[in-house]
Amino acid sequence: MLKKVTLFVVLLGIGIFGVTVAVKNPIKVPLRYYFDLAWEGPLVIALLAALVIGFVLGLLTGLFRILALRRELRRHRVEQTVSRDIGVPPPGSS
Repeated sequence: MLKKVTLFVVLLGIGIFGVTVAVKNPIKVPLRYYFDLAWEGPLVIALLAALVIGFVLGLLTGLFRILALRRELRRHRVEQTVSRDIGVPPPGSS
């Protein structure tokens, strides 16, 4: 319970900090990319977009790792089932 309250207070503090930064920095910033692609908008939108893109990339990386581990676990379970069906003892048992 204390862990949840602490997490809530920390996230609330970060949220309040983010809102105050956004309010105090309403300047427009230009973002330029190759091929003459450009965008000009509020600093807070640029920062929020960078945060969201980083978050999504991190989630995708974690998702790929989880899927690979699930595939490996499924393969091990099939091997265990097959070895049990044919009467082969599992590794490590004598």
